[in-house]
Amino acid sequence: MFQQSDAHEVNAHDPSTAYTKKLLRRRDFLKRSAGVVGATSLSGVLAACTSSGFGGGGGGGGGTVTLSFGDMNWGNNSYAKVGQQLVNEFNDSHKGIRVTYRAIPWANWFQTLTTAVGSGTQPDIGSGGSFAGVQFAGSNDILSLDDVVDEIKKSGQAKDYIPNAFSPLMQYKGHYITLPFGTDIRVPLYRKDIFQQAGIDIPTTWDEWRQVAKKLTKNGKYGLLEAGSDNLTEHMLETLMINNGAGLFTPDKKLVLNSNPLNIEALRFFADLVEDGSFDPASSGYVSDDAIAAFSRGDGAMIMGAPGFAGQMDAKTLQNTGVIPPMASPHGTKGTLFWENNTFIYSSTKHPNEAKEFLLWWQANNKPLWTVGGNNPIPIRESYYNDPYFKAIPYLQQVRTQYLPIAKSANAQRAEAFPALNPLDGDGTLVTLGQNLLGKKDFMTSINTAQAGLQKVVDSTPG
Repeated sequence: MFQQSDAHEVNAHDPSTAYTKKLLRRRDFLKRSAGVVGATSLSGVLAACTSSGFGGGGGGGGGTVTLSFGDMNWGNNSYAKVGQQLVNEFNDSHKGIRVTYRAIPWANWFQTLTTAVGSGTQPDIGSGGSFAGVQFAGSNDILSLDDVVDEIKKSGQAKDYIPNAFSPLMQYKGHYITLPFGTDIRVPLYRKDIFQQAGIDIPTTWDEWRQVAKKLTKNGKYGLLEAGSDNLTEHMLETLMINNGAGLFTPDKKLVLNSNPLNIEALRFFADLVEDGSFDPASSGYVSDDAIAAFSRGDGAMIMGAPGFAGQMDAKTLQNTGVIPPMASPHGTKGTLFWENNTFIYSSTKHPNEAKEFLLWWQANNKPLWTVGGNNPIPIRESYYNDPYFKAIPYLQQVRTQYLPIAKSANAQRAEAFPALNPLDGDGTLVTLGQNLLGKKDFMTSINTAQAGLQKVVDSTPG
């Protein structure tokens, strides 16, 4: 359950268990070795405080309102310190409101949040897995943020948000229930130096991708590698299904992992890559840190990963790493997997107006979470990309222009988010499917088993 503590739980990486790493990997993204600035205040890099119409503050003899903020640790070990400094800045400039801050580790994040809500010990304001808000909205534990979105649009701040930032993924039953702050996305990375040495062109189709992977597999090196012991391989499977014009769901929310022929074709393509011997056999035992290290050593020439892998590469490897432009499936379709990371307000708060006041301020002043705190998702504020921190990532603009416009979330092909997506996000069923396919286990048995496991999660989650 959520318990307020003065000590920030900042060690999101628990190297003792692969399970902890599995929960963390998707957000282990854009890690940078940024330290906290020496000054105790970040006011020099903050934007002006947001002025909203929510009437926050406990002045006028009403005393000080206290709010709690449970923020997932989205960045490096400096993230919580920066988050606390930002909260201090808010507290200093809003005398009627005092916010207490806690950074929550990703280990067992799903259990932490659901237990807190179930026991009534949730904070006033929170962040979590991309679909945490919609899960809790399904049980009436999240406030509508329609008026906050209206305030963002009225103030002109919405013009600084990337296109489609306020997508249906931020809504439940026609109401905004979360505010986006960053985007996590999967893209195929490749080693430019290995391709150049082999005289191989960048693939543009799946057929070319398969042939390139075969050609680059020789002398103990491999065309491809992944992390089978966490959800990186799971994300490659979902990416292939979306790339092939399909996904886990139909528009009317029917789970079709094993019944949509386009999904089967995409998963068969993955199995064919394995059968070709193009995957580093160590992939099945790798977690993401291992896979990134192997990619940096040149053990594999390609990996389906994240732009933020840049933060885990040395300078030479980073300069030799590129993003393959979107590849056409056998049907000519293109696409990839993404998530919109967000914050929300629990309906149990006794001070909704003050919580909204803080959330608006946080949205307008959080750039130091990236530039100093190594925030993992790439930001949804256009102006942030002018900062040298982001310009130092050589392929980031390519990801934004080529991949963001064609990205779909784990609910594809359904447009709206729904509560079952959050337990699916924390479930290990698709991780097991990836391991089974890497291990060359029976193809349809593996898929049917995964379908049954996912269906059980969907059936047990109302909404």
